[in-house]
Amino acid sequence: MNQSKSKIGELLLRQGIIDEDQLKHAMSEQQRTGIMLSKILVRLGMVSEDVLTNILGVQMQTTTKMRIGELLLMHGYITEPQLNNALEEQKKTGQRLGRTLVSLGYMPEERLVEILSTQFEVPYVKLGNFNIDPNANQYLSEDVCRNYKVVPLFVADKTLTIAMTDPTNMRVIDIVKFKAQMDVDIVMSSEKDVMATLDRIYSGSGVGSESLNALLSAESSKEELQTVERGDTSLQEPELSDEEGQQVVKIVTSLIHEAIARKASDIHLEPQETYLKMRYRVDGDLQVQAPIPARLMPQILSRIKLLAKMDIAEKRRPLDGRFTVRYKGSEVDLRVSSFPVSLRKRGVCEKIVMRILDPNSGQFPLKDMGFDPRMFKQYHDAINLPNGIILVTGPTGSGKSTTLYASIREIMDPTINISTMEDPVELNVDGVNQGQINVAAGFTFAAGIRALLRQDPDVMMIGEMRDKETASMAIEAALTGHLVFSTLHTNDSSGSFPRLLEMGLEPFLVATVIKGILAQRLVRRICKYCKEPVDITDEIREEMGLSPDMQFYHGKGCPRCEGSGYKGRCGVYEFLVPNESIRNLVIKHSSGDDIKKTAVKECDLITLRMDGIQKALDGLTTLEQILAASAKDEE
Repeated sequence: MNQSKSKIGELLLRQGIIDEDQLKHAMSEQQRTGIMLSKILVRLGMVSEDVLTNILGVQMQTTTKMRIGELLLMHGYITEPQLNNALEEQKKTGQRLGRTLVSLGYMPEERLVEILSTQFEVPYVKLGNFNIDPNANQYLSEDVCRNYKVVPLFVADKTLTIAMTDPTNMRVIDIVKFKAQMDVDIVMSSEKDVMATLDRIYSGSGVGSESLNALLSAESSKEELQTVERGDTSLQEPELSDEEGQQVVKIVTSLIHEAIARKASDIHLEPQETYLKMRYRVDGDLQVQAPIPARLMPQILSRIKLLAKMDIAEKRRPLDGRFTVRYKGSEVDLRVSSFPVSLRKRGVCEKIVMRILDPNSGQFPLKDMGFDPRMFKQYHDAINLPNGIILVTGPTGSGKSTTLYASIREIMDPTINISTMEDPVELNVDGVNQGQINVAAGFTFAAGIRALLRQDPDVMMIGEMRDKETASMAIEAALTGHLVFSTLHTNDSSGSFPRLLEMGLEPFLVATVIKGILAQRLVRRICKYCKEPVDITDEIREEMGLSPDMQFYHGKGCPRCEGSGYKGRCGVYEFLVPNESIRNLVIKHSSGDDIKKTAVKECDLITLRMDGIQKALDGLTTLEQILAASAKDEE
């Protein structure tokens, strides 16, 4: 625990509570007696117990490593029945035990952090009373801090000290090291404390007239937003004659044009107490834009709802809408979603997200999507099979739809009938019959498959295998001579088999009809204008099994990539073609890990991590992007 104890001394030194001489004297006493440094500081009168508790919380001492449940029982913070309940709940949710105890209300989060702090020998800090170096946040962007729930505190000896909620999360620590380009020291704090501190650090980003003027001065604001009417045109927009109303029209026009110009995939408008927060998702990452003053918030949100043919008066339930705009001569669809959020002073407001669906983007030929040559041949052979199911898996926003559209365009031929069922139809493909799911009207995936089978299809694309009924119908279609494309939400290709069996499908049928499973992720592409070699620490090389001669790259940041070092995205893939051994494992209900090990051994499976490292070596992306997008392969 020496590292933790010296860290406590350093924290107090940074706060100006003790000086160097006092710390040296206290540490020599600590080495002589073995008593905790914090207790020695109090006994010597260098720090009062109140000050110590106010900044560092209650630092406990334990001489043995114990499981968190046993430790909490020993200190009397929970009872045995509470522990047993939490363990049962943990099996269902998969959360860490400590978080489960907090969510069940058995203990406050602050107490949990104190216990974990002791267990992992990491100091616990109350950030509300901690003097944070105002220059520390230059090493990490706001997006990184919020995404990974870390607060940069100060830099000393080329080491950045950060506060985080989970000191065991090595992936986050590695990412922070990459981002900051220096070593990292950890202190612990509660999640509530971390998020409140981030709000405090980043909230003063110029909310007011300057940001509004910047938005209005954008070149695109000179144009009127041209919407393209589709279907019912009976709903007419009211005349906006007053100056503020015209200003609202300009702001909405400007923010939509700006997002399309920057190739954003989504626009987020999030009401705050004193302003409307705006973020664009560019290349998969959310980027904070100039905020909009609160006085214009209701009119801007209403204007967007009006364009999307949504009920302006209804603010209590989520709504969906859609509209089309004309931008530089081409049409761009925007899918709009509202979600009621509650603010302390303003009451119920609406968060609005606009998904930008540009028909001209995302239409890559299959050969340009970044497949490994061997994997491309396997996938190309699979999509040209006469029957069976091809699955594409990955989280939301990983490019599954783009891959499926590219696959359909690859095999499109006047001699075959291709029909799809999507929710929603994101991209219109000429020559393909695309069906829009409408659950309210009774047009579900399962009902759609039944109808499609009577439409003499050769190839079917089902948006998602959501339930047993849909999956059973898809298997039936594959068994009766159709090629079926679909998506599934799993972490990797091998995990798809257990997921399908969990739905209650017959193992023999699943093993028979699945002809290939493609898992994919999207990672940010290094900006080609500022790409340069980067050194990787020996620790990370050793941890990831990388040889010393492997050269990796990053973008140092330039005006063309707005200083981010990234421009665009590329795919990382894993394609599993089941052989006899894998089919037998599926029939035996084997785990995804067992299937993956066999696939690597017998099918030469290129995993997401392998494909990612190769793309990092080729200079397409950075090692930190691969760390974030893929899990470590089991030995």
